Amino acid sequence: MKRARGFTLLEVLIALAMLAIVLSAAFRGIGMVAGQAGELGERHVAKWIAQNRLAQHRVLKSFPDPGNSEGVEEQAGYKFKWHEDYKTMDNVTFRRIDIKVMREDNTILARMTSVVAK
Repeated sequence: MKRARGFTLLEVLIALAMLAIVLSAAFRGIGMVAGQAGELGERHVAKWIAQNRLAQHRVLKSFPDPGNSEGVEEQAGYKFKWHEDYKTMDNVTFRRIDIKVMREDNTILARMTSVVAK
């Protein structure tokens, strides 16, 4: 009498357990990549805000007094805080502008430094 060939119940259970471990690791990796993509998009928009703030100074030909200013801006569905520091330089016809764009929890997402002329 020939014995039927096939997998035992124990072999099938072990294979399913291994498959479950591999799939859970794969889904965790996909979740991490998706989370990083969201943060990358947020940082990209924050960089735009910093560039826009600097462009406003250049277009309006503003020459701010030493000090700082801050505000809130919403763009692409995100809400950000920005902070600008204005510093004097050795040449009095220039001002250094340091711009930081942050989340509402003060996590800095973008920084930009530039110089504007009088």
